Amino acid sequence: MQNFDSLYPITKFDPFMKARAKRWLIDDLWQVGKINGLAGFEKSGKSRLVSWLLVGIAKGEVLGLQATEGLPKTLYLAAEETLEDDLQKRLVTYAALQGVPAGLLDIHFMPAMGMRLDLKQQRDWLEEKLVDEDFGLLLIDPLIRVHGAKESDNSEMTPMLTAMRRWATKLGVTVVLVHHTAKVSDDTDMDRMANWFRGASDIAAVLDTGQYVNRVGKDSIRLYRAGRMPPLPILSIHDLGDDRGFVRQINK
Repeated sequence: MQNFDSLYPITKFDPFMKARAKRWLIDDLWQVGKINGLAGFEKSGKSRLVSWLLVGIAKGEVLGLQATEGLPKTLYLAAEETLEDDLQKRLVTYAALQGVPAGLLDIHFMPAMGMRLDLKQQRDWLEEKLVDEDFGLLLIDPLIRVHGAKESDNSEMTPMLTAMRRWATKLGVTVVLVHHTAKVSDDTDMDRMANWFRGASDIAAVLDTGQYVNRVGKDSIRLYRAGRMPPLPILSIHDLGDDRGFVRQINK
């Protein structure tokens, strides 16, 4: 029988226990060993921005934000874009633009279309792979393509999200989820993180940090940021195009 005492140990209250400082993969954006989510509408540039951020982590700075931890060994669940035609080409281009040797990108791709992380057998298999191959970052792009659960149903989504919480908390894996935003109306409050992520409320609730890619016109993005921290200002980003990447715009 599995030793549940080792799985769920009891720790006595200690008034002298020191809290662990938050570690940021990218300052004020993605936290180390936490669940981070980036959302936006279809074709808003989410995946391209994620690639730009990955390269920036290896560089140590991106969009004016520090990334001092470096890029950990990354498992990229590619559930929409292809490796040869999209991801590989983009990362090589972005590495050149940011002055990062492409060999520093310790990224491993898995074609994940049709993966069923709603099934315990597949979650256990992926968890074993994370441990055995010592991955420090799990990137899922997009979330909807790696499960067969009903996204609007908390009871169906929670087992998968709970597993991700375990990977982050007990394994120390940094999780980044790329997800879609639901249709909004004029009355939708987009200052609330819960409205950035389509589907069950537990998706937004499980996140430690969240970002919303709000495209303004053809070449501008307003990146909203929220999570388990004080409110953060919106980042203004200029989208230079597929082959030129992104730059930070300083608000005046």
